[in-house]
Amino acid sequence: MHARAVRRRRRLIAGLVGTLGLALIGGCTQPAPSASPSETAAPRPFTVMVTGAITSIDPAVATSRTDSMLVTNVYQRLMYVDSNTGDLKPDAATDCAFTSRLVYECTLASSLTFHNGDQVTSTDVRFSILRALRLDVEGTSVGLLSSLRRIEAPNAQTVRFVLSREDNQFGYALAGQATSIVDHRNFDPDFPLPLATLPVGSGPYSVTEVSPDAALVAKFVKYFGPTRGQLDEMKLQVAADSVAAEAAVAANGVEVAWSCLDDAAQQRLENEMATNNGPTNSGFTKVALPGVKVSRLYWSPQSKLRRNAALRAGVAKALQADRSLDSVVPLGVPDRVKAFAIGGRPKLPKLKGQRINLTLGYDPADPGQADSARMLRDRIEELDTVSVRITTSAKADLVLTSAPAWINNSLGWLQLYLSAPLASSTAKLSSLEAHARGATGNSRAADLSELQQQAATDNTVLPVSQSDGLLLVGPNVKIGGGAFGSGQQLGFWGFSRG
Repeated sequence: MHARAVRRRRRLIAGLVGTLGLALIGGCTQPAPSASPSETAAPRPFTVMVTGAITSIDPAVATSRTDSMLVTNVYQRLMYVDSNTGDLKPDAATDCAFTSRLVYECTLASSLTFHNGDQVTSTDVRFSILRALRLDVEGTSVGLLSSLRRIEAPNAQTVRFVLSREDNQFGYALAGQATSIVDHRNFDPDFPLPLATLPVGSGPYSVTEVSPDAALVAKFVKYFGPTRGQLDEMKLQVAADSVAAEAAVAANGVEVAWSCLDDAAQQRLENEMATNNGPTNSGFTKVALPGVKVSRLYWSPQSKLRRNAALRAGVAKALQADRSLDSVVPLGVPDRVKAFAIGGRPKLPKLKGQRINLTLGYDPADPGQADSARMLRDRIEELDTVSVRITTSAKADLVLTSAPAWINNSLGWLQLYLSAPLASSTAKLSSLEAHARGATGNSRAADLSELQQQAATDNTVLPVSQSDGLLLVGPNVKIGGGAFGSGQQLGFWGFSRG
């Protein structure tokens, strides 16, 4: 009995081994099972490419082009400037108007909510603006609020601004980035919002993911305002440089490329379009944005060399031959006047004393600025006894910028000059600005003209050039009118798929 049991067990094991071997052989020849729907790759979100890392989405702190773009799309302001007409219009407010000579009052829509569901009230507006004034970050739009004395919130829907002087431009100040409305329950009144903390706004898009290299945003379905988003999800992707951006366009790796290509890359794509008599090889077309890139060179208020009037005049004269813009207010903006000399062969002054060593800073994330900085250095060094060292630090004597004004009107463009006046010009500029803010018509135009002429006398802010902006859109991408914010920041709400 024992021997028969052993033989049966051996036959059973052999049978199992044979069956297993056939199964393994058959498994090698069977097709792989198809992936389930959950395992297939998700389609790429509509992607906008820029250069310049994301550093902050706090509207009281953000100053870079990339940060400001996100702020424009994530938050609302009481007012906005229509990018097509330049007209001031309500945004989060249903109406804003002067109720007396020194009181400007706004009414909030009762249906406004933040991305987290909290209601937007006058308390939030008051908190947001007072917080921006308290943080007082250099380079933000808080300077446009110079006439503000106090803010009152008599009820949930009413915000009352009491001014220290007449200011017919105050509504434009409420369209500036620093007046973006934040949820007072989620923002520290004394410290900036860390990048790792998702912001809470009431704008057309909410941020769902963010890092220095990218941000993912989703359409806020309960948004109430004039710039409703059309796409459910979008991605802001930061390119390392112009080379990476050009490669992404060539490979159809993005839907939109905004101001992220240097001059050589732009020319290559324009050559493709000319050869094709249409789109580039990858199907991209160029959207005409005439005159939106304005380059300026300004003296840092912290520079001790800024006090040297002869040096400031010498630098201005050295740039004259290459200067193509003749005012700190660009072409196309109402009430601009010619103030700076351009072109020709200017005779450079002889500077006395020991050699002067200047630093010239530029933003390395801005394509083409490195070449411009080198050209400016060569021109400035034509002045005897002047040497110029180029740096990417913002802490330089001279700073090259192509950042637009926070508000696209004359006083908006004059803010960089008016925010740091020379001691000898302070009283005059203060008087002219105050009078311009209270005047209209020819009287106001005369004040703005004199301010621009004084800028050319002081030479603390120097216009360099004005050129077209570069916005490339891929195949099957549509862009609507008014796709820019009050300060020419790109609005996500303007895009849709064709």
